[in-house]
Amino acid sequence: MENFAFISDYKQDEGLRVSFDALAQKTFGIRFEEWYQLGFWREDYIPYSIMDGRRIVSNVSVNKMLFDLNGKRKSFIQLGTVMTDEEYRGKGLNRLLMERIVTDYKDTCDGIYLFANDSVLDYYPKFGFEKAAEYQYSKKVRDTGEKRAVAWPMTDKRSYGYMEEIIRKGRKNSLFEMDNMGIWMFYLTYFMKNSVYYIQELKTYVIAEEEEGTLYLHHVISEKEAELDRVIAAFGKDITKVILGFTPLSSHGFDREELREEDTTLFILGKGWEEFQEKQLRFPTLSHA
Repeated sequence: MENFAFISDYKQDEGLRVSFDALAQKTFGIRFEEWYQLGFWREDYIPYSIMDGRRIVSNVSVNKMLFDLNGKRKSFIQLGTVMTDEEYRGKGLNRLLMERIVTDYKDTCDGIYLFANDSVLDYYPKFGFEKAAEYQYSKKVRDTGEKRAVAWPMTDKRSYGYMEEIIRKGRKNSLFEMDNMGIWMFYLTYFMKNSVYYIQELKTYVIAEEEEGTLYLHHVISEKEAELDRVIAAFGKDITKVILGFTPLSSHGFDREELREEDTTLFILGKGWEEFQEKQLRFPTLSHA
């Protein structure tokens, strides 16, 4: 017999945390336990969950997101890790969580947002969410010379701590800059741990991926404002195009187009989105939860 109960912010409860981790692995193939053990699951990541007994069976996670926009602090709530165990679907559990989160946070921040897949595009408007556009910046490049960006090892707790300090001290290099170290380190200890580079001549760290001549430049961390053309050139002559995973401080020389990603749609809720839309921004790729 089902014994449903609501619970949130339970990362210190090992049994529930392990159950949450198991559902995330089953649903998305991702793990949170190492992130927790490394100390990067912090107070700004809050699972809202339904449990059956001591088993987590449905979840929507709240990510408290701070951004710097033209020197102004913007506070958003990003919803992620939306999942319900297959045998518990169709019971309205996710709806209960969404309603609770919207009630708890709609008047406490500049806005709430999430990224939805194509199967639920008619679902989130039921809670007041609307589709919104993001904009991508890219350019073609040529004659960049030899590759000078070298892989920077991210292998252990010491290297993670070092990079955390570098990020904290780094210069802002995007118009819409995230301040959420937990999400930073989720990427750098997991998905992007093999995508960190160092350019010695520029004293600059870069998080990037290369694929068939295209450089996906996710973020640039430097002591002073980075010259993006020199950063791009450091990846060598095989690069013919660069796509930015952030909004540059200056869009001069870049092509701008509405971002259209397969099976991904941005939904927003709240009153604090005017500047985001007017300036044709995007959420940094490394901020997606």
